Amino acid sequence: MRYAALGVAFPLLLALSLPCGAADDAAPDDSDIKQVSLSEYTEELARIDVELKMLPEHPENAASLRSSIPEEWELKTQSSMFEIDNDDLREKLQRYSNSAARRGEILPELEFSIEGRLEDAKSYDHPADASARSKLENILHGREYRGVSKSQSPLEKFKDALLDWFIRQLRKLFQAAVAHPRVSQVLLWSIIGFVTLGFATWLYFLLRRTAREDYSYPREDGEFIPSSKHWQQWMREARAEAERGDWREAIHLGYWGGISYLESSGAWKPDRARTPREYLRMLPDVSDRRTPLDALTRRFELTWYASQPASSTDFDFALLQLEKLGCR
Repeated sequence: MRYAALGVAFPLLLALSLPCGAADDAAPDDSDIKQVSLSEYTEELARIDVELKMLPEHPENAASLRSSIPEEWELKTQSSMFEIDNDDLREKLQRYSNSAARRGEILPELEFSIEGRLEDAKSYDHPADASARSKLENILHGREYRGVSKSQSPLEKFKDALLDWFIRQLRKLFQAAVAHPRVSQVLLWSIIGFVTLGFATWLYFLLRRTAREDYSYPREDGEFIPSSKHWQQWMREARAEAERGDWREAIHLGYWGGISYLESSGAWKPDRARTPREYLRMLPDVSDRRTPLDALTRRFELTWYASQPASSTDFDFALLQLEKLGCR
């Protein structure tokens, strides 16, 4: 069922992405990625800053300003290359164009973002410490970093590239959907349907697991498995022995009723060779069933293995622990 749900949802999302570029009339941006030098990057930021300050008088220019900003800048410096994402900037300009009531709120955020980028760009002008690389190499050659990989493996590079491609496709899909209300609505309801279907699938399997009380493991070649007999049958036999006054046998049968209950409800896998103490260790210390099972096991060991006399009080104590386990 899980794979069927994925098989329905994935083609639907794929189909939604196809008409976004072909069937809509919106003009695409000039470029998705633009390579710039540090000076060009600074000039672009200065230009955007000037145009932002003119928007209160000419708000209609927000759309053209957004179109002039690529999805990503590749900033090349003498020592390295930076990828600078503009999704947040473009999205705010889109909201500025569409929502006249919120322009006074959005514009200061845009100006603050661009001014921050300009300040960062100025810091790139400072010459790098020529000895920084050698200092880093000396640190990485220390004993504590001996097992650390100095470079990515081909598989890690492939994974990063695949993840980056997947994120880019999702970004394009959602950007196209935001620009076209009809596609956006279809995409939104498809995601809601997919999440609802996934939750229903999870709930179905959860309820199947909790219904295991009615299931009994089969007896394997006549070998003793506590859950091969339903825990309620164990309890009926225990009460029958109690009515006859055989308290020792009643506690013995009641103990195996509790083990059958826990085993058939999935607390552990059946194992005919497990001892009472091993059953107890199968439950984690934080389990609320650990304390009653511990008390029941001790009383069972004293009356069955140590052959201490048993009484109705001992059986009543065992029944109280069984009720705490869930055997009611």
